[in-house]
Amino acid sequence: MSFFRHPRSHEDFSTEIQAHLDLEADRLVADGWNRERAEAEARRAFGNVALVKERFYEKSRWVWLEQFIQDVRYAARTLRHNPAFFAMTALTLAVGIGLTTVAFTVFNAYVLRPYAVRQPSTLYQIGWRSQKSGGKAFRWIDYQELRDRADLFDGVVAESTRFVTSQGRPLAAALVSDNYFDMLGPGVLFGRPSLERAEGNAVVLSHQAWSRLFARDPAVVGTDIDLNGHPFRIAAVLRPEFVGLDDSPRDIWVPITTYAALSDPNLIGVTERRIEITARLRHDISVEHARTALTPFMAAIVAEPGGGVRADVEPATRNPLSLEMLALFSPIFAAFALVLVTACANVSNVMLARGVARHREIAVRLSLGASRNRVVRQLVTEGLLISIVSGFTALAMSALALRAGVAAFFGTLPASVGGILRLVPLTLDHRVFLFALGTAVLATGLFALMPALQASRLSLIDAVRGSGGSGRHGSRLRQSLVIAQVAVSLVLVVVAVTLARNGIAVGSLNLGYQTDGVFSINVRGSDGDLLRRLAPLLATDPRVAEVAVTGGNPLFIRSRTIAAAAAGTRSAIATRYTFVSPAYFSLLRVPIVRGRGFFANEAQSEARVAIVSEATARQLWPGDDPIGKLINIERPEGRPVDELPGYEEVTVVGTAPDLVSGFIVDGLDPGHIYLPTTSDSSHAIAALIRGRTASDLGPNGLQDLFRRVAADPEVFELLPLEDLHALQIYPLKAASSVGFLLGALALILSMSGLYGVLTYMLSQRTREIGIRIALGATPGGVVQLVVRQSTRLAAIGGTIGLVVAFASLKTLDAAIHLNTIALIDAAAFAGGIAAVMAVAALAVYHPARRATRIDPAAALRAD
Repeated sequence: MSFFRHPRSHEDFSTEIQAHLDLEADRLVADGWNRERAEAEARRAFGNVALVKERFYEKSRWVWLEQFIQDVRYAARTLRHNPAFFAMTALTLAVGIGLTTVAFTVFNAYVLRPYAVRQPSTLYQIGWRSQKSGGKAFRWIDYQELRDRADLFDGVVAESTRFVTSQGRPLAAALVSDNYFDMLGPGVLFGRPSLERAEGNAVVLSHQAWSRLFARDPAVVGTDIDLNGHPFRIAAVLRPEFVGLDDSPRDIWVPITTYAALSDPNLIGVTERRIEITARLRHDISVEHARTALTPFMAAIVAEPGGGVRADVEPATRNPLSLEMLALFSPIFAAFALVLVTACANVSNVMLARGVARHREIAVRLSLGASRNRVVRQLVTEGLLISIVSGFTALAMSALALRAGVAAFFGTLPASVGGILRLVPLTLDHRVFLFALGTAVLATGLFALMPALQASRLSLIDAVRGSGGSGRHGSRLRQSLVIAQVAVSLVLVVVAVTLARNGIAVGSLNLGYQTDGVFSINVRGSDGDLLRRLAPLLATDPRVAEVAVTGGNPLFIRSRTIAAAAAGTRSAIATRYTFVSPAYFSLLRVPIVRGRGFFANEAQSEARVAIVSEATARQLWPGDDPIGKLINIERPEGRPVDELPGYEEVTVVGTAPDLVSGFIVDGLDPGHIYLPTTSDSSHAIAALIRGRTASDLGPNGLQDLFRRVAADPEVFELLPLEDLHALQIYPLKAASSVGFLLGALALILSMSGLYGVLTYMLSQRTREIGIRIALGATPGGVVQLVVRQSTRLAAIGGTIGLVVAFASLKTLDAAIHLNTIALIDAAAFAGGIAAVMAVAALAVYHPARRATRIDPAAALRAD
């Protein structure tokens, strides 16, 4: 009989047959046969046996598939007869899988998805790096030289980005070399995108811009589009998969030489570095060889003092996959995955209860000879079927959630920012499909395996008699799952409340100046002469009430940190500095606390005088009047400040309140020094204006002035300071909204899980409660019994959640140092505890009412 046991593999079968042949041949040799004759006789004697086993093996290889098909059919039939159970478990899982898939879709779009071009893996971004700095910006002549390096590349393209306007609508434009589309080969929907063979001022539209501007009109190819007042002919419309060569989608592609001739000759000049270069590496050239070959070229064009310049050739991807990128996304995935774990725990609890209800069926199957492994496999197959259905449902939910999320994102952004912001298409491609399917299969192990093992662990006699399935192990498992749900819910709620409270705190922070009605004007590029020509026009425009020029507007970080010390001392402090015109403080409604502001002649001559913030004054001269005091300025390492020649010593003429000049989350400046300037100075690179009325200055209100100064009006970036303020607060608000959504879902799942456990507990203890009532137990005592059970589970889960939340936030707090954000917030922890207690109270209400209505006579008559 042992000979016909099921073989583990075909190799095992062959080895086993050969062993029997050798044993039979040895027996015959011992009886006097010679070896050759004995081996022949053994082969003859065992030939029929081997043939039988070979056929048995070939047939048994498909037994597992037949059994799996039978399990799937049985599971489908069982679920069809229990539609409520199937719908509840499938939808619960779909929510968890769907949310996790949403997070992965964003990660896939910005990290994993390659560019939709021909052979994307051969594309490389060209740059340079040294011990002090690095960059990816080149001159047009540098591109021309690299384009001719056929020894290294199969093609090289150039690109520079900026915004242009079309009938008052901002468009993200890529200014590209003529060979751009021929070299990359993106998918084309209409037309021919080749700019080398196009006639006239040809441009190519993205699918998004075609949909937004032309309502998907298929006859758009060959028509004209106005860009900055110049007509361009639309040569092609691209497929939606291609939006450019970085994570900022483009609306339109314009030949760089055409654009330079019409609007910006310096773009292809010999001095300005405003072009990024992407190359397709030859198949026979390694990356390291390309770096070595390009290093002399980079050293020659950069000419950095001290040398050490080397070429940088990196794969052209939106965001290269790295440990830093994974660390950035890990908190997001963790939050979404916690909801999936909570959903799996919820479904696992339901399947545990259902397994107990099916103990008679399982016991009959076991008593008829089915192995425990066979029963477990069938129950897990049922879970797998649920999870696969949930996975497909999750994909549909993810698509809807992404559309709603994108609409909500743009709908809640400040209007001036929403018009220029672009998102990479968040489509559900094959990677997302495989992720959802893999998550569904993984979820099966999380929610189906433990219930299957527990349900198959039966005493056959008790199960057939109807008294099985209520063992202590199953009860502990159900309670552990609910405890885990409560703990996860508390973690998510605490984080959400913490984010919300920080968002409120940051939003209510007093900036120290008024943003209402103030607009920031920054100059894109490095042409400082533009602001010098624009400032007089702004000052004489009847719509503009006040104008100030600066070395960097508030809510931007432009200046480097310097070291400032009171004259005659060695104790320097780290501080920022900003050049401002005399109207700066009055325009922002910032009072001069002590001393005076700048005079016009001081600004004109850039006199060595300064206005310092109160924080700077307190640090340099504690308890003393700073007016008239001298400040020594240098680098933190003791060197002169290159940007401030002749400013080694300045005289304080006034003090101003502490302001928020950079990121709001950094809080008020720990120190600031203001120096005088005018629009004629190279130190002035931005402007602030305040209109006479709120409607005078809009997104397009100053386009006529900008066109009088520059052929390309989009070189000026006009944004309301109020919108910049709202934009900096927006990430915290968005994070708190998402956190509340995840926390609310986790709380709902926890409540249903707790409710299910209490309901099941009462169904198992009906006779006990009936006896208690018959012996005189009051309704209050019965309610206390139920409440004690729920309170114990909620308390254990809450304690674990508090520990996990505190440890996680404490770790983040140690890594993130922001003045206005406190991650350890007692009120947030108290709010999380209150939410969990409220959930426990809601979960216990209905079971407690049912417990008080148990009829002792009916309970005692129950089997």
